[in-house]
Amino acid sequence: MIEANISLSALQSFAVVAAELSFTKAGQILHKTPSAISHQMKLLEQQLDVQLFYRKSKGVVLTPAAELLLKDVHNGLSQLNAGVRRARLKAQTDKHTIVLAVIPSLLEHWLLPRLTRLYQALPHIQLELIAMDQLADFASNRVHGHLHFGRGEFANLTSRWLADEYTYPVISSTLRKQFPEVLSLADWMRQVPLLAYRSGLEDAPANLGWETWLSRFQVSAGDALRVDTFSHVGLAMGAAKYGQGIALGWHHIAQQALNDGVLESLGTESIKLAFSYYLVAPEQHWLRAEFMALFEWLNNEFATSSGEVDF
Repeated sequence: MIEANISLSALQSFAVVAAELSFTKAGQILHKTPSAISHQMKLLEQQLDVQLFYRKSKGVVLTPAAELLLKDVHNGLSQLNAGVRRARLKAQTDKHTIVLAVIPSLLEHWLLPRLTRLYQALPHIQLELIAMDQLADFASNRVHGHLHFGRGEFANLTSRWLADEYTYPVISSTLRKQFPEVLSLADWMRQVPLLAYRSGLEDAPANLGWETWLSRFQVSAGDALRVDTFSHVGLAMGAAKYGQGIALGWHHIAQQALNDGVLESLGTESIKLAFSYYLVAPEQHWLRAEFMALFEWLNNEFATSSGEVDF
């Protein structure tokens, strides 16, 4: 707070008078009359109890006290202007920033490899990405949308479907080459561990574990060497990429590694999971043009990745 109730306007006027050494010229710059500038400077001198100018017939001269004051006024005004510019830039940036929460494995293995394409398609959007399993707390206004895996039914929120998810066994291409004589899943299970995702609270109803998978295709789970479990699908597939065993890959999350030839699918059988991917957000965020543009881009990308591996 400025001492002695001195107005910021008076200090700004003082800085202009000090630069021009003339009330008349300062008035022209500030669109004030010379008498108004003179009155403002007299009032400032009274408030400070300091003489600031030696009045001459042609202009003014700064006193030593005014020269000291001028340095601090310049510094203060520079900091204020910098603060105003930063505030304006932040406000302008926030207009186009979308804070998007994404389930961690999908964020790392599906969205991150596509960010270059996203910014090429939507150069006016700035994303802030947050890895988040459970549905975001939109009441905090910190998150604008959540790329979520579920049934798409959320109270007081609007969700739009993006894609279904499918699961099938995946294995490292390098590991597969080490055992060229092994062909069936039953034989593979005796050679290497099974890698499993231990589902979280929210997606447990949709997760399909190895026991269910094997029984579906009439393979005995008792033949497995062992089962290693992980807290996220992406971790299980990461272990598979490093040749640690066979994972039940989720298609969209495994797709980039499959395309790169790092992982291979064991056979063509797949099972559709009970949950799907949705973009979830309060209704007011759907009214933003940037948010709708992001949804359309996500929708198109999911449509592309859904068809890249034939089931």
